[in-house]
Amino acid sequence: MKENNLLNTKMNSNNSTHQIAMDLISQYGEDAESIAMLRAAEYAANLNTEEWIIWEAVIKEIQEININPTLQ
Repeated sequence: MKENNLLNTKMNSNNSTHQIAMDLISQYGEDAESIAMLRAAEYAANLNTEEWIIWEAVIKEIQEININPTLQ
């Protein structure tokens, strides 16, 4: 059962990371990447690997959006 949940999470992760990135950019503007880094660091410090990986993906998505604003 856990494997199935993980698969669903991975399948939805691209859409959700993009949406999270867009929400952060909308709310925090240029500080969105910093906010995402703080969240990633928080999960890493708590050894929560699953959430840390998600937030690392959000950081990469924000960077991609910043490089290519047409992705918005």
